[in-house]
Amino acid sequence: MTRPRLIATDLDGTFLNSRSEVSPLNASAVLRAAELGVPFVVATGRPSRWLGVLDQLSSAHPQVIVSNGAAVVELGTHKVLHEFPLPAEVALAVAEELRPVIPGISFGFETGTGFGCEPDSPSRQRNEPGHHLGTLPELVSSLGKVIKLLGFHPELASDTMTQLAAPIVGERLTLTHAATSHPYGMIELTATGISKASTLALLCAELGIAAEDVVAFGDMPNDLDMLQWAGRGYVVANCHASLKRPGLHPVPGNDADGVGATILELLR
Repeated sequence: MTRPRLIATDLDGTFLNSRSEVSPLNASAVLRAAELGVPFVVATGRPSRWLGVLDQLSSAHPQVIVSNGAAVVELGTHKVLHEFPLPAEVALAVAEELRPVIPGISFGFETGTGFGCEPDSPSRQRNEPGHHLGTLPELVSSLGKVIKLLGFHPELASDTMTQLAAPIVGERLTLTHAATSHPYGMIELTATGISKASTLALLCAELGIAAEDVVAFGDMPNDLDMLQWAGRGYVVANCHASLKRPGLHPVPGNDADGVGATILELLR
């Protein structure tokens, strides 16, 4: 493959190691890409307030796709460059329809800079300073514009929650998930048509870069659309079973610097 014109990667479980750190080799690969004028874009499910781990790369990596494509922020300043809010009335309706289908589910809303959830939510974010507790209508009122709806369950796995939710959600919102280390399952919903792939396509269009000139790395179901959109998609060895499929190329795992080593090889 010829040298890519843009490199995109997921963060947790892919670019970061199991200690949630950027390894020296991965950092050097990003800096090498910058030296050669090849843009590097992180596309993560994380909100913009959880990007401190990338501060060391801010000069080489100015833009980050956050919240599964629901926003794009400038890393150094946290300025919001693009944002795709959820229609609140649709999110509220979908949440209420999911309750009888997934008994025990609770919900939260993400704004990018803030978070709110229902009082019975097991989300680890509920205890962070400045975050809101309340019913979903109360949260819509207090948070204002929201960009992601999250569903939590104390016992069900994320895969199971997704299977149960998909027929209810339909095409009203974009449903995805990523396996987490938290002691609860979680599903994530963004506005219709919004994903890591759609927002990466937008950034590439702004830069005049075609999909076939893009390589992307990932490990979870919320990366799949992006991996299939890119000219070449790579999955780390520790990826979710659903990503071990024809057309996606395996690389060493996140604790073996699979992303960085592959980037350096592609840049030769």
